[in-house]
Amino acid sequence: MIYILGSIGAGKTSLTKILAKDLAAPAYYEQIENNGLISQMLKKFYAAGEKSRKTTGAILQIAFLTYRYQQLKQAIKQKNAVMDSSLESDFVMATQLHQNGEIDDIDYQIYVTLSQEMQSNVNGSPWNAFPDLAIYLKISPEHELKKIQQRGRTMEDSQQNPELKKYYFRVNQAYQNWAKGYSHSILLTIDRDRLDFVNNLKDRNLVLNQIERKLVDLGKLAPQKFQAIQAARELTV
Repeated sequence: MIYILGSIGAGKTSLTKILAKDLAAPAYYEQIENNGLISQMLKKFYAAGEKSRKTTGAILQIAFLTYRYQQLKQAIKQKNAVMDSSLESDFVMATQLHQNGEIDDIDYQIYVTLSQEMQSNVNGSPWNAFPDLAIYLKISPEHELKKIQQRGRTMEDSQQNPELKKYYFRVNQAYQNWAKGYSHSILLTIDRDRLDFVNNLKDRNLVLNQIERKLVDLGKLAPQKFQAIQAARELTV
């Protein structure tokens, strides 16, 4: 499995689509718009800033946790499944909410217990259910804000609700701190301020080569297959 992690607007879904297509591998997305329950809860979460985060944060994270666990149970059965959301990313978000008093201690302990139980339930079936490779999309807070605004989601609009900027910067810092201590698998960091894999073909190929060479090193992609993937990419230029 391949996890793609990063703060809000870092490009997780875009890279998941690009990488999964390149590898001809299955992809798993957060798909907020297609999940009515989570979509409605997110609107409540964003509705009144810190106040609404305090009232809905815990149940929202448990809803996300359940959804991601359902995806994980499928992804562990497939080779090089690419996931733009995971138990790992969910834990980062829940923890930063707890650290900032928006999920209380009791609710957080319930969340942690559920998360640990879900992870242990899939470990070893059919193999260790941690990712083979984690990809961290590092992005500056200012660049992140720009990308969030470009998504055009009204509930995320920090121009209409300036208080959200503080929240977004907080999430960005939470992912930076997480990356410094991550140890469950090999971690590959992609600098989103320098590499635009969405709009720049040269950058995209550079990023894909970095990822796929790492998969070769890990024994998750045959060298001959990697060469064939590169050749196919060159034909589409």
